[in-house]
Amino acid sequence: MTNVPGLDFNRASETLVPDMCSPYKNLHDSYVPNRGSNRMVTVVLSVVYLMVLGALLTVSVLEKLAKDKPARNQNLPEIIIDQHNLSEEETRIVLVESIPLDVKYDDNATFGIPVEKAWKDLLSMANSQVDVASFYWTLTGDDINVNSSSDLPGREILEQIGALPSRNVSVRVVTSVPSVPTNSTDLEVLRQKGVQVRKVHFGHLTGGVLHTKLWIVDRRHIFLGSANMDWRALTQVKELGVVIYNCSSLANDLRKIFESYWAVGQHNSSIPDPWPSKFDTAINKEHPLLLKTDNVSSEIYISASPPSFCPASRTPDLDAILSGISEARRYIDVAVMDYFPTTRFMQPRSYWPDIDDALKKAVFERNVLVRLLVSCGRDSDPSMMPFLQSLDSFNFPAQHINIQVKLFIIPVGNQSEIPHSRVNHNKYMVTDKIAYIGTSNWSADYFQNTAGVGLVVSQQAPDRTWGTQALQGQLRAVFDRDWNSQFTKSLADLGDHSECALSRS
Repeated sequence: MTNVPGLDFNRASETLVPDMCSPYKNLHDSYVPNRGSNRMVTVVLSVVYLMVLGALLTVSVLEKLAKDKPARNQNLPEIIIDQHNLSEEETRIVLVESIPLDVKYDDNATFGIPVEKAWKDLLSMANSQVDVASFYWTLTGDDINVNSSSDLPGREILEQIGALPSRNVSVRVVTSVPSVPTNSTDLEVLRQKGVQVRKVHFGHLTGGVLHTKLWIVDRRHIFLGSANMDWRALTQVKELGVVIYNCSSLANDLRKIFESYWAVGQHNSSIPDPWPSKFDTAINKEHPLLLKTDNVSSEIYISASPPSFCPASRTPDLDAILSGISEARRYIDVAVMDYFPTTRFMQPRSYWPDIDDALKKAVFERNVLVRLLVSCGRDSDPSMMPFLQSLDSFNFPAQHINIQVKLFIIPVGNQSEIPHSRVNHNKYMVTDKIAYIGTSNWSADYFQNTAGVGLVVSQQAPDRTWGTQALQGQLRAVFDRDWNSQFTKSLADLGDHSECALSRS
């Protein structure tokens, strides 16, 4: 509503609403019947005076509002907004992934946009600020003493980031302590070029690590997914994530999580309890962000871990996953690198059946079809095998109990000299209700003391566009592509596989 010059509009609104009008309230409070006639005349005249004054003020305000609002019969051009003409400002949700070199699928397979392309595009469009959180940085082969031409995309990304300050783009980076031991000089090179770097000592803060992988560009565009700032994430490791363009609401919400890392990246920092209100969010499971893009309606929110880094208003990452499992009615598809219903790094190790029980309950009580696709590579932990066998043995189709487990094995080929590569690093779930894309492996540590984020999307779209325009449809198609590919093995058919450490369990 337009302000009237010289008038406090909050007070004006009190004058225009009888129930809250102070002059009338005072009159009612002081009026007593059976006073003298002069007193009555005075009261009546006061009433008339105040009514006239109120009417004049009302007319004045309404005339002012009318002047500020264009008349409907003015000869103004009619503005017709065509959503397809707003591509630069319209929110877009894009699935992105990295397919390792020498991994070939059928020609008609569904693919996300390459992570390399998505990152380069985000850096090219940056105008003011780029914030990046990553577990570690190894964007060149030199960082791990490897000479491979497949590190070229990583080198190009490092060069692009280093050039941003010269374009007056502010760059902030947070990374973890402890981190993966490497000889990386990436962050020192970036510091020398004007990039601000903070290392968060999660080992001291929570006993875990900062395992988050996120980008925020110009407070409008975001990336979130499994890919670290590692050249292998572009050419040697299978990754999956999402880029959301032109959504300042979600970008600013994700930025609150980044700011929490930035705040505790200072010397001698501690975890606030409670977190200051500036870290609160209005976007969560109970109040998702509503988006409409082309033919797709979306409800979206961002979850986070560990709980000590979540204000009361933020949905914890584990709650988002368990909620997605409990709401599913037809199917649950999960692709994750590691699956352990235990702690892995915290000592003493303990059993942690939260997700395991939720999956079994969905299968047994609601007859939901569950498919679990777990990565197996040269460095996989063989102690995972008994837990996968436990789930797989629960499968009993004759009683409508359907739960299947497969391993995804990426051929090493002639890339054997590259350590910690040739794995399916994905961390996502898709059901008939939601798509979840996260940054955490599925074991207790990642949800109890390690920093991570997840994106939860629930969508509606016409059948004809579901598989091409809806993230849920695309993610299901990618899962089906992998599940039915030549790179999967059932547990029973694994045998002695040289490229899968679980075969030795």
